[in-house]
Amino acid sequence: MNYYFCDFCGYCFSAEELPDRCPDCGAQIYKKNPAVRLASKTEIAELLRIRKEDKEDTK
Repeated sequence: MNYYFCDFCGYCFSAEELPDRCPDCGAQIYKKNPAVRLASKTEIAELLRIRKEDKEDTK
């Protein structure tokens, strides 16, 4: 499982393989580059922090 980031809309998500478009906004290209790329360590940490907060809020 890898984490990916959409430079077009800022969506960070996990997936088995790199998709050809963002599953949130559908962007394929951003500034002449693929919109979706591997997420950085900082982007992954932020995603995991948000997921953890969401779980705590639902308890």
